[in-house]
Amino acid sequence: MHVKKGDKVVITAGKEKGNKGEIIAIDRKHDRVKVERRNMIVKHQKPNVLTGEEGARVEKENWINVSNVSLYSEKLDAPVRTQIRFVGKANALFGSIEEATSSFGKETPERIRKVRFSPKSSEVFDSVTGE
Repeated sequence: MHVKKGDKVVITAGKEKGNKGEIIAIDRKHDRVKVERRNMIVKHQKPNVLTGEEGARVEKENWINVSNVSLYSEKLDAPVRTQIRFVGKANALFGSIEEATSSFGKETPERIRKVRFSPKSSEVFDSVTGE
């Protein structure tokens, strides 16, 4: 999945097209996300006689297919596509895992980090240092 919880995204299709928001929930099994205060629906809550709760109309976010959202670049103020880059020695970015491992020489770590990178804006969306 190309987005993570907490990412700023732009909705690219549907009734909320063009609106920006932050991802608050992800359903990886069904490839869908919930965006904060976007695609709102009304759920009717029945009254409960035992606890004394009254009935209500509750507004909540509905699911949006992940293909209908794109990462938002603050640098370009627009949605962008991303690619995967691998972090090598001195936090340099490489296109393949082989290039990243060869940059370390004999001191290759157990795990090479992956980050999301936008070639259009030269923006990295994940922490390069691994924090």
